[in-house]
Amino acid sequence: MAESKFKKLIRVVLGWLVFGAIVAVPAAYWYTYEPVIDVTAMTLTRGHIEQTIATFSSGTVEAKYSSLVAPESMGKVVAIHVKEGDRVNAGDILISLDATQQEYQVAQAQARYQQAETALNTLKRQYANDQARIATLKRTRDIAEREFERDKTLYESNDVGSESMVNLSEVNFNQVDDSYIALNNLISLYPMRIEEAEVGLKAVAIALEQAKTLLEWTHVRAPFDGLVAEIFVEVGESVGTTFGGDLAGGLAGAPSVGAGGMGAVGAGVGGAMGMPASSGLAVARIVDDSDLYVKAPFDEAVFGEVKVGQKVRIEIDAYPDDPFPGQVDFVASTVSRNMDFSRTFLAHILIKEGKEKLTPGMSADATIIVDEKDDILFVPTEALIREEEGYVIIEDRAVRRTVEVGIGNWRAREVLSGLREGERLITSIGLRELRDGILVNVVDSLEGR
Repeated sequence: MAESKFKKLIRVVLGWLVFGAIVAVPAAYWYTYEPVIDVTAMTLTRGHIEQTIATFSSGTVEAKYSSLVAPESMGKVVAIHVKEGDRVNAGDILISLDATQQEYQVAQAQARYQQAETALNTLKRQYANDQARIATLKRTRDIAEREFERDKTLYESNDVGSESMVNLSEVNFNQVDDSYIALNNLISLYPMRIEEAEVGLKAVAIALEQAKTLLEWTHVRAPFDGLVAEIFVEVGESVGTTFGGDLAGGLAGAPSVGAGGMGAVGAGVGGAMGMPASSGLAVARIVDDSDLYVKAPFDEAVFGEVKVGQKVRIEIDAYPDDPFPGQVDFVASTVSRNMDFSRTFLAHILIKEGKEKLTPGMSADATIIVDEKDDILFVPTEALIREEEGYVIIEDRAVRRTVEVGIGNWRAREVLSGLREGERLITSIGLRELRDGILVNVVDSLEGR
């Protein structure tokens, strides 16, 4: 009986022991368990690092020069010699205006010039002829004078000849002398008459050049080598500017060498068209794409850091995988306040290579390279906490480190101290569970977790 009780007691004790073991093992596991979190990481290496400044907003590709070309004369478009996209050289005719009146003006001025030139040449020939005549007339006068004196002396002293003969000699001398005096007086006026004729010829020559200028202004020419970006007019449209009208009006006040008539004709052209003298109309836009620039705004905070000559990396939407090298060519001297109350300044960036792929008007993002270094230990900027701390993995645990950084940008930073080449750095620092000393498991990606 006693033995039966003892066995029963043994069974109860063993049962409690088994129960205690069942309860104690999970409890012990619970109190000794360490959580493990999945993280992404990278091995620190050395490479190229840049200190950069990005544009405040996208810039625009622009040509070296972009000119709205307007005619310098009033008139109706009679011919368009180019089309959009054509390449032109400086001086090429783009558009021609009706030149009928201007051609009449040139013909009239040329006729007046020839008339004035002929008159001047005739006057000079007359001067030369009269100078030759007066030399002959002077000799004749001298002979007549000597004959008169001889006849007079012989008659008075020797009673040779007659009084009528003396009188005839005197009359002959007086006639020749009068002719000599008259011709000499005429010759003395020639220099002044020639000078007046030369001044008149110059005035007519100016009027002719003005008329030719007005005629030339009926051709709208390219101001420089470039590309025809836009044509704004059609054949038959009337265009005009103040400048051409002013010149034509100015001719109306010219002296009586024919310019007045030309001015009246010029003024009549504008009046007949019914166009105000102040009307101006660009007929085309020409761009000089020999050099292309990106005009881009930068935040005022980096005003002192952007310098002419700095290297630039330019990204164009049309070529997302093909950045273009550039160089800062101009930095504005003032900061502008924008509609959204931000403050920016403009910089012009010369596109150094690949400009043949681009066209003015394209949007562009520019990144200025302020400084750069090679063979430098670097870390992704996103793997740092406030660019001051980071987590490395040592024996499967996250270890927090203080990090000192140097140059860099939003992608990567130079490491000056706190990290070593070859260490594994946790890149998923946004995990809430991440803390110093926690066990980690490195995975390729946290997407879907």
